[in-house]
Amino acid sequence: MNELRIVIPGNPPTVNHVYRNVAINRRITTADGQKWRQNVQAIASRAIATQGWKMSSEEKLVGEVMIYWPTRRKRDVENVGKLLWDALEGIVYENDRWLLPRYMDFSVDKHNPRVEIKFYRLEETADVHCL
Repeated sequence: MNELRIVIPGNPPTVNHVYRNVAINRRITTADGQKWRQNVQAIASRAIATQGWKMSSEEKLVGEVMIYWPTRRKRDVENVGKLLWDALEGIVYENDRWLLPRYMDFSVDKHNPRVEIKFYRLEETADVHCL
């Protein structure tokens, strides 16, 4: 399968709520962060099983993200990424260094807050040049 779609229900926690600094250069994941991570991993595993996705390994992978917040409160879509991408490592892709996250848009859906992600492999072409 060349495409994988994952829908994670609920309001995603932000970096400020999932990590706690315990030393100068050390931080740990909070209980809420661990619970959310486990939930994301279970959802991703089910999606992979039903959609026939093969884990990506050493190839560029695009992750298009659409976020539906529960309220209009100001939020930063980038703050969702760190825990999300770490949670999917070893399940959707071998290593998130190959991931190209693309935050497509955000909106408000107070009745069904969620994160929708569409993954697809980036086809390499010899004619692509950077400026």
